Amino acid sequence: MSLSSFFPSKLFLPSSMNPRDRSSDPLSHLRYVLETMPGSRKYTFTSATRAEILSELYDSFWGPYAHVFLPNSNSSLPLNAMLSEVQVKLGFCGAGKEAPMIPGRPCAHILKKGEPCFRCKDCALDDSCVLCSRCFHATDHTDHNVSFFIAQQSGGCCDCGDDEAWRTSIQCPYHPPAASVAESPVPSSSATDTPRSAPKHLSSAIPQPVKHYPYRVSVPPELRELMNRTVGYALDFILDTLDFSPDDPSVPSNEADLRLQPSADPMMKDQYCIMIWNDDKHSFDEVIKLLCDLTGRTKEEASESAHRIDENGRDLVEMGTEVPRLLEIAQSISQIDLGVTMRRAYDTFREQVASVIIEWLLDLTQSRLGTDTLVMREVIAEELLSPRKRDSHSSYGYNAQSLHSLTDVPNPTRLDHLFLSHTRLWKRPRLSLKEIYTSVLTISRDHKLAVAGHFARVYHRVIDAYLLVDREAETSIKYFALQLFTVPSVASHIVRHHKLITRLLAIITSFFTNQIIDKHIVYPPSNPMNSSSSSAQGLLEQTLDPESFPFKSKRFMPVFSDLRYLISNAPVQRLIASNPHLYISQFAKTCQLFMGVNPNKRMVGGHVEFEGDAWISVFNVTLSLGRVIKAYGAAFGVSRGTDATGESSSSGPGAGELVAAIQTVVHHILMVCTEEKFGTNGFGNGKVQFHKIFFGGAIYQIIKFDVLEGWVSFHHSLHWLLAELFKHVDILDTGRLRREVGVEGGVRDVVIRVASERAVLTVVDFPLRVLAMIAQIRCNLWVRNGFAIRGQLLHYRDFMLRELCYDQDLFILQVGLVILDPNTVIVTILDRFGLLSFFSGGPFSLHHTVYDSTQLTGMAEEVLYVLISILSESANISQMSVANQARREIVHALALGPCSYTDLIKRISERLVDDMAFEKMLKETTKFRPPEGTSDIGTYELKDECFEEVNPFWYHYTRNKREEVEGILRRRLLKQNPTVPDPVLVPKPLNVSPSGPFAILPSTFESEALLQVMFYAIHNVLALTDGDGSAPPSGEAILDQALHLVMLAIVERPSIFCTLASLRAFEEGKVTLIDVLCKLETHEGFKSYKSRLGWILDQMHSREPREVEIRRVVSGPHGTNQNNGATLDGATGAAPDLEQAKKNAAKARQEAIMRQMKAQQASFAFSNFEDMEDDDEDQDMENEGEEEEMLYGTCIVCQEDLNASKAFGMLGMVQPSRFIRRQPDGQTTYLNDVLQAPESMDRLSPLPQPAVISAFPPANAEALDATAQAKVATAGGAGVSQSYDGFPNQCTRFGLHSSVCSHMMHLDCFHIYSLSIRQRHRTQATRNHPETIPRKEYICPLCKSLGNVILPVAKPPSVELNAVPFPDWTRGAGISILKSKPDPALEALQFRNGTGEFVFWSAQDTGYSLAMRNSDKFEGNDGMKMVDTVMVVAKSFSQQTRHLRERHEPEPGERGAGIYLPEELIGYTIASIEIAQRGTDAQGGLMVDNLSESQMRMIRGQLSVLTRLSALHFKARPDEGRDAIRQAIIKRLLPEWSRSSLTSFSFPLLLRDPFTVLIETAAVAPEILRHVMILSYYACLARTVIGLVFMLNKIRSYNTTQLSRRQHEHVFGDVRMFFMSVVRHSPVFEHTATLAFETFGEARVEKLLFEFTLPFLRKASILCRSLLPSHFPTPDFGAMDEPTEYTRLLTFLGIPPLADLPHQDTLQNALSGWCAHYGHSHASAPLNFGVVLDIPTIYRLARLPFVLDNLFVDQDKLIPCSRCETIPVDAAICLLCGTTVCFQSTCCMDDERHGECNMHTRECGGALGIFFLVKRCIVIYLYGNNGTFAPSPYLDVHGEADVSMRRGRRQYLHYTRWEDIRKTWMNHGVPTIIARRLEGSLDSGGWETF
Repeated sequence: MSLSSFFPSKLFLPSSMNPRDRSSDPLSHLRYVLETMPGSRKYTFTSATRAEILSELYDSFWGPYAHVFLPNSNSSLPLNAMLSEVQVKLGFCGAGKEAPMIPGRPCAHILKKGEPCFRCKDCALDDSCVLCSRCFHATDHTDHNVSFFIAQQSGGCCDCGDDEAWRTSIQCPYHPPAASVAESPVPSSSATDTPRSAPKHLSSAIPQPVKHYPYRVSVPPELRELMNRTVGYALDFILDTLDFSPDDPSVPSNEADLRLQPSADPMMKDQYCIMIWNDDKHSFDEVIKLLCDLTGRTKEEASESAHRIDENGRDLVEMGTEVPRLLEIAQSISQIDLGVTMRRAYDTFREQVASVIIEWLLDLTQSRLGTDTLVMREVIAEELLSPRKRDSHSSYGYNAQSLHSLTDVPNPTRLDHLFLSHTRLWKRPRLSLKEIYTSVLTISRDHKLAVAGHFARVYHRVIDAYLLVDREAETSIKYFALQLFTVPSVASHIVRHHKLITRLLAIITSFFTNQIIDKHIVYPPSNPMNSSSSSAQGLLEQTLDPESFPFKSKRFMPVFSDLRYLISNAPVQRLIASNPHLYISQFAKTCQLFMGVNPNKRMVGGHVEFEGDAWISVFNVTLSLGRVIKAYGAAFGVSRGTDATGESSSSGPGAGELVAAIQTVVHHILMVCTEEKFGTNGFGNGKVQFHKIFFGGAIYQIIKFDVLEGWVSFHHSLHWLLAELFKHVDILDTGRLRREVGVEGGVRDVVIRVASERAVLTVVDFPLRVLAMIAQIRCNLWVRNGFAIRGQLLHYRDFMLRELCYDQDLFILQVGLVILDPNTVIVTILDRFGLLSFFSGGPFSLHHTVYDSTQLTGMAEEVLYVLISILSESANISQMSVANQARREIVHALALGPCSYTDLIKRISERLVDDMAFEKMLKETTKFRPPEGTSDIGTYELKDECFEEVNPFWYHYTRNKREEVEGILRRRLLKQNPTVPDPVLVPKPLNVSPSGPFAILPSTFESEALLQVMFYAIHNVLALTDGDGSAPPSGEAILDQALHLVMLAIVERPSIFCTLASLRAFEEGKVTLIDVLCKLETHEGFKSYKSRLGWILDQMHSREPREVEIRRVVSGPHGTNQNNGATLDGATGAAPDLEQAKKNAAKARQEAIMRQMKAQQASFAFSNFEDMEDDDEDQDMENEGEEEEMLYGTCIVCQEDLNASKAFGMLGMVQPSRFIRRQPDGQTTYLNDVLQAPESMDRLSPLPQPAVISAFPPANAEALDATAQAKVATAGGAGVSQSYDGFPNQCTRFGLHSSVCSHMMHLDCFHIYSLSIRQRHRTQATRNHPETIPRKEYICPLCKSLGNVILPVAKPPSVELNAVPFPDWTRGAGISILKSKPDPALEALQFRNGTGEFVFWSAQDTGYSLAMRNSDKFEGNDGMKMVDTVMVVAKSFSQQTRHLRERHEPEPGERGAGIYLPEELIGYTIASIEIAQRGTDAQGGLMVDNLSESQMRMIRGQLSVLTRLSALHFKARPDEGRDAIRQAIIKRLLPEWSRSSLTSFSFPLLLRDPFTVLIETAAVAPEILRHVMILSYYACLARTVIGLVFMLNKIRSYNTTQLSRRQHEHVFGDVRMFFMSVVRHSPVFEHTATLAFETFGEARVEKLLFEFTLPFLRKASILCRSLLPSHFPTPDFGAMDEPTEYTRLLTFLGIPPLADLPHQDTLQNALSGWCAHYGHSHASAPLNFGVVLDIPTIYRLARLPFVLDNLFVDQDKLIPCSRCETIPVDAAICLLCGTTVCFQSTCCMDDERHGECNMHTRECGGALGIFFLVKRCIVIYLYGNNGTFAPSPYLDVHGEADVSMRRGRRQYLHYTRWEDIRKTWMNHGVPTIIARRLEGSLDSGGWETF
């Protein structure tokens, strides 16, 4: 497509008007500028320098054609701007939009750091295939095994659309496959499975541009040439600069060395720079302090520099000409092992220029020329793949002593040089280069092959640098291998044409034999690896030293991984299998190196002196090598199958190749194992020697070796390779060997052709030695070798390694049984275990020269265990599929009982867990139980039918597990068939292919040696039991195993075995196996074996009836039930009837006793509890007072009863809170919540996400998240989504919340306890204690709740409620006020501003301390001491929080200053309790029925504090001033007194919270509570109307929920009339109100009035029930047609509804008075008289998505931190307001080292913060500089928390856990949770840094 369709035709005419056209050749200008820049800029690199370099680069790049890259023909880039960013901003030719769909082109989206990527195990070919978020969500992965990761650094890319990455097409709508190849051959996507037969020089050729690219733009040749030349020069500049850079940061030791450093500076000017390099060993603080000390920077400057080091990888910290000073600074820095370089300023400057050029090149890969996004990448690719040009123009002389002389790479290109210079760069340019390479890879398949070829050519040097010099391994170019080696076509190409496997093996050899010179690995290694010499002498002279550096280096692992990735590709596997002579032989030579490494010898005389840990390194190498061995072995299993003719298909490897491979490996094993020095640390076991053994009447020639004496290693890699080859059972089929190789004798013949029987015995002996050694270690024969030997055993048998070592060693024994005479193998096994004499009988058989009696039987148990394993383990010999292997492992792991997924996979080998079949098998075999509670985790339970597959003698079970499983299986059989009391578990037969190589394995059961083992196992146990009178140690286990072996023999070879058992006699020909079995059956000590022996003898009886009958003592019929061992009944089989009768009688006796006991218990309970009830009743009648005394229990410190004799109180906590939320202005969302709120808050509201709660993981979580997103988008655009639907923190109301823990203590005990806390703080000075003494905190000694006050305990006052009807009472009250005399004393104690509040109830009242001093003269001041604890805490909080309170209050120092306790302590507490109860079901009653006794007691206690505070000022009066205060409250309420000249209540009542007046009344005049409540309720109604007018005035109605009709006429009557009458006293206000009412309509206004006044009724009910429980019982509302909560509460409280107002004259008068007062005040000053209402709905935390990864999906919409304005690297989301902050990041810390979470907490929750740490997947609670972590609300699909997303599984919000966090917050439980956690641990603090 030509550009003319996009641009005017004159587009490509060079624009001579371009002001930047400075010279005829822009490139020469660029060259001039870059060459002269260091000097002209005085070596100082600034932002302006960067801008100039970029400007010159772009000018040179596009010359006069700038208008092709930018929309406006005269446009130029802004300073420091990058082209791609500008193009996206201007939307140039589609930049910034979704990429267009091009069939056949892969996605290739390059993942940025922090971006999410997904892996689907079911779809992907291997672990390296990932999907970007867009492609993942566009494709269907239902029920797939998906994992989710956050890219740790940029550089990876999405594989969607790449057909080499997926098993089947994933049907991505954005990246469909290309049309059929015939129509449009697109080279980039034509995937051929067979590697292309590309010529060898392909890698040196430059790939062609992509054909058939629809958005191609034709580029003028001169522009193309300019682009190429500029990019070429830029690359050369980078390489010329890096030629002089050092490989790793180091500092010269003196000035002379410094000046000898290579430099490109033509002037050789003595100006030097010091650079500090990034690493992961040093903290920010350490570097900042170092910079401040050494360079004299301020802390801010040093901090900025430290951040630059972290972000860019290095930073310039000092520049100057004073060489000695600079050298001293650099050496000081290097002292602490911080990477530092000191080089000439000229070179450093040029490096910084090179870094800008790399940035520019990266930008070009992301930019476009018109619509063409490929052409720039193709230009860069072309120049990268061209050789370097050394210009004569360059003032920059070619570095003669270039650090890279690429002698071993023919015709090196720029790319080769760049790969090798990678270590010389620092973090940022490294990552940028990797992104550039990735973008070149994704141009086309040819580009991928070309880049891979170049990478392969220099791979050995890349590895060299990675292993030895690279400081920053994680950004090494070595990891680029992962992107290349996992692509089948690439792997095949580089293995064929670049001999990569050979070179990798050579590197491993050189590295581990420590051939390292000058930080370079010798390549090729100096050993005869490539020679065809058959001697292994050369190899063996280079013995491996496990203590040397290579083994201790952790970095070798990825080298093995690279090899594994490479050979796991199908084309490479086919290559290996088709040419075993080359590939297997090479690999065998490498394995040879590790054979017998780190051998062990048993310590006899003394203990091992030094326990080294070299064995750990060796096992790490073994683990890596073992995985490679598995991959090599798998090569022979690729693409096997049969074609239509039934013949083996030609595509798979043939028998010939496998036979050649087996013979090669056997040859190599023999070469190594026959060496005298082999595997011996140079001490030598000597040559392999044989000796004659007489066993069971025959003579055997076997190897002479004693494991107790010789050297034995755990590591025999060649044997493991041989084991892998023998696993291809189908190829080693006898018929196939005959057809393809011409071998008649099957697999035996294959081996015997290259090795004699003695040689094969030698091969088998080494794994056997390991098995014998581990048996001896387990039997405590190697204890003197220390812990290291135990550690090796645990690793060898561990689930991660056992498949690579232990299983392989057992399998080699199985191979031995097939190739050699089984008798010889069994005798060898017994000899190696040192048990020949034990199993030979005779007088000395039960005594051993080394083993004691316990060890001897222990070893016998171990040897039987090995024999059972090799004779019954069928996975390898029957070539079990991976899916079935996984199934078998799952079944056996879960047979022991249900467990979590993590525990399950700890019992199963990694290879099986990683296989895609694993999850499928898990679903098939198990039932998943999702977690229910907050601390539960999901568990998997085996399905019942799968127990059929369990084998208790499975070879990975320990003895304990085996016995446990046997018990489980027996109980299950008993349940199925209760008539069989002792069922027999019959083993299943081996399913071996009859023509396969292992067909003859079961014939081992015919061997006489095995029979002898079975015989003596039983015989010796019986002999030892009879001798000692009890079974020997391990005796029962030996019998278990011996009988299992016998049963196996009967199942596999019944007739021959039974005949043999009856004929072959031992112990001088007197006793047969049947004899000992019969003896065992009747033995008193072993009754538990009876049923098994019955089964065995019955089976034998059917084969050899006569022999069994002679020997068996039976008193009943026998042999009657042989059909099924599991249902065999002991009585009908072998057990005598008499025995059964005895059992039955005993059982009957036991049942009779149990029945009798039950009857006795019942009668005892009945009679005694009846008595107790009577006693209680008597006591109640006798003395009610006493019962009251008993109510409080005992003091939790001294355990004495709490009664009136000593003062006592409740332990409580008063904490500052910003919990209560106010209705935000102008936000429709919150108003809609109110309009949609349920009618009753005390009934279970329909849950918002029922689907999410019902099941876990939720099936429709994705859909719910999508709906929520859409809702947010429509509701308020970005504004709402910015905060995860959190609540705006500026709309909260401050107060003090009080709580108690229900425990009580004497006041004296409390003082003693407080002293003990101070003592603990002194003794544990460094600990972060759970309580802070200056804040008066303590923790309850019993429940560890945090507290800071002790509240007085008050009984409900014994007063009667005033029964006078309300109108009469009102009149009477008015008259009594008229009659009363003025009370100047009281009036002086009321607020001067006319609110009617009382100064003595203020926290900072100056009169309090004076009154307290006076009160000390009075008696009984203990109660005041408790009040004082409340006042001290309240005053402290009050002083710190004036800025958070909006109340009109006096200034500090005046009477009445500070927090007003009735409103901001008690009112706030009751309001919080009410909010916490919203949505909680009261089960047929009222919400107050849910209150706990301790909550009610606390409210009474707080009220008594008020009562005592008021009494303090009226000590002289007999009623302590109650009457005067009551009069004042009534005066305040009755409107005729509000504005009269007699009182000073100038402040409108409706601006006060009416509930506060109710609390004041409850404290001093509870008898008039009901009447005051009616008044305050109506005041609340009027106040709510005013609040609604203010609120509705700021909201548009069209977004709010519509209501069809009124719902509550019976409660509210005429709403309009009431509404208008409240507002009519101020014309302006009335106008506003009328408008609001008309806009929203009557139905909505009524609903709002209903919802906003319901909380008042709920709070009033809490107060009334707490204070006077007997006067406010719950009425019965009837279950049918239950009224709303509002109506029920009006009835409960006795308040007339608003509908009744026309009949209530007194109330009408009161209302009109209040409203008039308010209206006139409002008219005079409208701005000061707003009313803000509290939110009446259920409180929610911020909304997190149901699926965790949806937090990361939209990278563009991630919310930046408001403080540092960057996207947080480690984000924390405030769960209260939804703000995103930086977690523990140095960018947002204040000077006192407070982290941003703590700083945000002060602005949001006050003292309390709750944050979700996104990447760490955990919740953090903060309170007052302390904190703790809480479990994540997210669980993965297996119901487990995944802290820090380590496992990477997708996670879902768990409703119960989320609700638990909400409840903790609602109940103000955070401080206590933190205190409990800190109390339970020795915390060191530092929470303020979070």
